[in-house]
Amino acid sequence: MPPSDRAALSLKWCFHLVDALWRHGVREAFISPGSRSTPLTLALVHHHGIRCHSVLDERSAAFMALGAGKVPATQPAPALFVCTSGTAVANALPAVVEARMSGTPLVVLSADRPPALRATGASQTIDQVKLFGDYPVFFFDAGEPVDADGDFRRILRLGWQAVHYAVSRGGPVHLNLPFRKPLEPDAETIAEYREQYRANVTHSRDTTNHPVGHIHPVSQPTTLPETPRSLPSALRDLLAGSSRILAVIGPELRRSGSLFEFCHRNGIPVLNESGGAGSGGIESENIGSGDFGSEGIFLNRHSLVLQDPKKRADLAPDLVLRAGGDPVHRATLETLAGWNVPQVVFGDHPDHPDASLSATHHVDGSPADYDFTVDSRKGDKPDPDPDTAPAGNSGTQASYATLWADALSQAVHSQIERLLAESRLTDGHVYDSLLPLLAHEPETLVAVSNSFPIRDYLQFGPEEAVQKLPLLVNRGASGIDGVTSTAIGAALARSKPVVLFTGDLAFLHDTGALNNLMSRDVPLKIIVLNNRGGTIFRMLPLDTEDPAFIDYFETPQQVDLQDIARAHGIPYALAETPSTLETAWKTLMAHRTAILECRTHTDASMKLRSSI
Repeated sequence: MPPSDRAALSLKWCFHLVDALWRHGVREAFISPGSRSTPLTLALVHHHGIRCHSVLDERSAAFMALGAGKVPATQPAPALFVCTSGTAVANALPAVVEARMSGTPLVVLSADRPPALRATGASQTIDQVKLFGDYPVFFFDAGEPVDADGDFRRILRLGWQAVHYAVSRGGPVHLNLPFRKPLEPDAETIAEYREQYRANVTHSRDTTNHPVGHIHPVSQPTTLPETPRSLPSALRDLLAGSSRILAVIGPELRRSGSLFEFCHRNGIPVLNESGGAGSGGIESENIGSGDFGSEGIFLNRHSLVLQDPKKRADLAPDLVLRAGGDPVHRATLETLAGWNVPQVVFGDHPDHPDASLSATHHVDGSPADYDFTVDSRKGDKPDPDPDTAPAGNSGTQASYATLWADALSQAVHSQIERLLAESRLTDGHVYDSLLPLLAHEPETLVAVSNSFPIRDYLQFGPEEAVQKLPLLVNRGASGIDGVTSTAIGAALARSKPVVLFTGDLAFLHDTGALNNLMSRDVPLKIIVLNNRGGTIFRMLPLDTEDPAFIDYFETPQQVDLQDIARAHGIPYALAETPSTLETAWKTLMAHRTAILECRTHTDASMKLRSSI
């Protein structure tokens, strides 16, 4: 085959794949530079329906694609991460792992050297076949492009498979695409394809030996939406026979269906860690500060209550409904493990997470797959036998909800008193002061890093704010890598404000993500809680004065974050006391992209957490 024809065929191959991906919902692509991926890059940047983002670092680009895939959407769809061959694709492993563990759709398109160059020592050539092991929910090595009808039909089907499996199986898909040189088609070939797709031309393929031809009129599979199914009869029986029902919703529940409305209607307390409207399906009018009386309560500060063994016993349910990932706080996991009651876990995540090993029933699919609109409960049951009822059981669902509301009210009152008494700026002050402001900013999504930030967000964040704001977290593998990149990807995909709460070490771990942030006008504000190190390790039973602990666990840092902001041209503000938090934040409101550094007092923050 003449070299020019080979380059044109590679582009044609990629145009068919890219168009199939677009037709099945893909709208965002994060592309890292490289030579071997030239046909992929050209097919993407010249396609009329996919928005492309150039990202220098592959690791950051993969996390950005992950973040775009986490954005709440009516029709879930993966974003693309595209890279060249060799170690470039290996950099995507952390994002692929997070996508698998969190059930987030993601498609990795890795260019590769042709098989003839593998195991020869050729430059930038490694074994990319199943490079990510068992983490992808689907892998396909496409082979070199072939100019035949059957092969083009196969590549179109591959586009459908990639989107279908990423969404239906909940996780990453890896398509490995080898290309032989030359890789660069001429300008005329590029222009012809660009115009064909822009005009949505679907003529039959030219049967001559023209190197371009036309787009195939191949019918592609369509995934039909499923209507909600009836609840399993065993679950209906459990619901009908229970009067102290509790819902526990871990992070990253993206599809709740009618579950929350069912809980609201039946006065079922919801220990919710999935955030508000858009991320967990809770409508803003159905949320509040926990004052729901007999109509149900949504709680995120439940760890304040569950740290007390007596409260755990008093608030023991007779049925637990669980969905989303595993709860964040250790106290919640220990409580679930200690309650000897039926616990029904919905498989919103592919691996049915259950770190507490307390599930007694598993339900395939997310709550959105089931119809909760038909009441399974026939009103409150009579008072149970006092000899068998849990401590504090008042016998009715409404009374049970009141117990939770009262317990939380007391705990929150005590927490607020301690915050007001502390003059030094703590991590808790940041969430208590700033989240109510964010809750009044239209269409704002909150992203939160792992380690202390997500725990403090749920523990110190007022219910009326946390239960209103959509929440984005990487709680699949719960790492601190790629946090900023994930937030950037979400902000680019939704084109609406994102506010990231992150620790200093997580921020420093991902500073490469800040490159070109201002030039892209990304609607992202980053709040860095700078306590000069990894203070969560102080929770371990180690000697915190030991130099080994300081150097190898806490890893203190003295980086000037203002210099980092200045180097990237990002507006910056500093808060060092509780009284300056709101003022510093308001100075950044006029900017779409900004960094707020909160220099919090480590010892005061730790004391506040332990006192609660």
